[in-house]
Amino acid sequence: MTESDRYLNALLNGNEKVTSEIYSKFYPKISSFILRNKGKEEDVEDVFHDALMYLIVTHRKKQLSINSFEAYFFTICKNIWKTSLKNRKSKVMNKDILPLHIKEDTLSTFIVEQQRRELYTDAFQKLSDNCREILSNYFNGMSYEELVKELSYASVNTVRQRVFKCKAKLVSIIKKDRRYNSLK
Repeated sequence: MTESDRYLNALLNGNEKVTSEIYSKFYPKISSFILRNKGKEEDVEDVFHDALMYLIVTHRKKQLSINSFEAYFFTICKNIWKTSLKNRKSKVMNKDILPLHIKEDTLSTFIVEQQRRELYTDAFQKLSDNCREILSNYFNGMSYEELVKELSYASVNTVRQRVFKCKAKLVSIIKKDRRYNSLK
């Protein structure tokens, strides 16, 4: 059994010893990240608990296969925190405490967004190496002209066609995935 499996099973089964181990091992890193990014200690606790709940709910629905629990958990916490910051900016409220239904809506929204990210990541990994390289560079802001030089293509037109075909392939893979309709 991998460390990731051990942690996930402990969370599902309510194993307090291993759950305490998760806290002692990962809480400082999550805390450091959130406190450096406009957060307070209460925010760290909320994000950490929400991430644990996400793992439990998701693992119950489908067995997660995680290579690195630490990396996966940190990404979940980071995404929850980014979503929380975005919601703070968009919802100007006069109260210090968010009503429970808003907190539940935020977690529900995050879960759907996280599932969409996972669908996209899975589909992206199914592309050819060439398509992944082209789209990674393109999505990270590289211009067609820069792509011609970087990837040694004949012309800008060739790169445009390649980007278009790779995007179309990515969309096709996503739409064929069984998760697509439930996440629309």
